[in-house]
Amino acid sequence: MADANEVSVADPHDRYDDLLTVSDEESVDAETFETMTENEAFTAGWVAAGVVHDDADRLLLALEGGTDDERWVAPGGSVKPGESLSEALVREVREETGVEVDPVRPRAVAEHAIVHGDDRLSFRVVLFEARAETTAVGDDLGEPGEAIEDAGWFEELPDRVFERELLERVLRRVRSE
Repeated sequence: MADANEVSVADPHDRYDDLLTVSDEESVDAETFETMTENEAFTAGWVAAGVVHDDADRLLLALEGGTDDERWVAPGGSVKPGESLSEALVREVREETGVEVDPVRPRAVAEHAIVHGDDRLSFRVVLFEARAETTAVGDDLGEPGEAIEDAGWFEELPDRVFERELLERVLRRVRSE
């Protein structure tokens, strides 16, 4: 029997054969590895993020701060037990930006892994294309403890953006269809 806290998600590769797929693996020290065993993305195994666009073809991004490496990110976060990927996307975009979205479809899956010796932890980020149902950005961004400082609409990607290459590739696909 599955653990009540276990996240069970249908892998979008089972339904879509045209997803962009990327992966990376990083070797870390024992302390970092141990710390990451409690990281929500690694414990959930799945993250849903949105390439959210509006009728003016602008892109919605959230500004993640709290460190010296402040950067704009596609809004999203870990899938909670009992949620589908698209439900997690809708919840996370609302929490981080205040914008309501309608998921169109997954466009990419990125697997991120860390290793220490023979031990390995990983999670997958599913990048969805999503249409904005509203465009007003909220005032209360992120959940307690999250470092979401701002959110906004962009015609082009800003300079400091997380996973720029993947986001550019997904954007080209979304805008060409």
